[in-house]
Amino acid sequence: MEASAYYPGSIGELMQGNFKGTDILVSCPINLYTNIKVFESKFPCNKYKNNKTAKFLGNMLTRWGYERYDKIFDIEICSQIPRGKGFASSTADLCALYNALIALFNREFNQLELAEECINIEPTDSIIFKEMTLFDYKNGTFYESIGSYIEFYILIFEGFRIVDTVEFNKKSFQPLGNIDDLVPILKNGVLRKSIGEIGSVSSESIRRNQHRLKYNSLDYILGISRKSGGAGVIGAHSGDCLGIIFENEEQARYAKEHYLFYGNHRNYILKSIKI
Repeated sequence: MEASAYYPGSIGELMQGNFKGTDILVSCPINLYTNIKVFESKFPCNKYKNNKTAKFLGNMLTRWGYERYDKIFDIEICSQIPRGKGFASSTADLCALYNALIALFNREFNQLELAEECINIEPTDSIIFKEMTLFDYKNGTFYESIGSYIEFYILIFEGFRIVDTVEFNKKSFQPLGNIDDLVPILKNGVLRKSIGEIGSVSSESIRRNQHRLKYNSLDYILGISRKSGGAGVIGAHSGDCLGIIFENEEQARYAKEHYLFYGNHRNYILKSIKI
């Protein structure tokens, strides 16, 4: 028995904060992928290199009544997605593993099942959904689809800090910034496919949460966005990555080639995608 599946990561969150008393986020998938293979093995030891996928495997098999397979199944992960930077690498791994498992056992995709089991492992990115979704990433008690994913380009500023999502969310921080006013703007931007409105919300969201995860380069990168015609800045609220949103690739490439960048970052261009 063997099956493989791939799944995209994300670049931070378009919006994260407290909405009517619940901590939510909204993110979008990008063109960086993880590929996971599940296969039978006499000595299944490779899966223990990644505790999250190993635990998810056991949980899914138990949920479906296939516990006996946990002793013989191994996992192989081949990922393009940076880890600990805010690119949803773990969420992508779990989604790819889930898709491989439903293919292996000929089961139907179940969105609520996937959400529940991902949250059992860690706070989870909203790219588990097929559309852009407001999502209670800690408990899964609230989710609301707000429209199709929007395609745009992102000039990435990847830092060198490593942030563990589970440990980060265990820490006692000040509350997330309130985003009650930003949610209607984002909904309207998605409905109208307005990259400008989406970028404006994203910039404001990362600003409002600087008290939780400080980006010393944020003002500088916001300045580059304004000078180069960017729509705004997207950022990881638990990671080390910022990005300037552009409507097209030419704008992103021009900004990358013509502006000097602050501090120690890896700079490259990604694209948001539809799942």
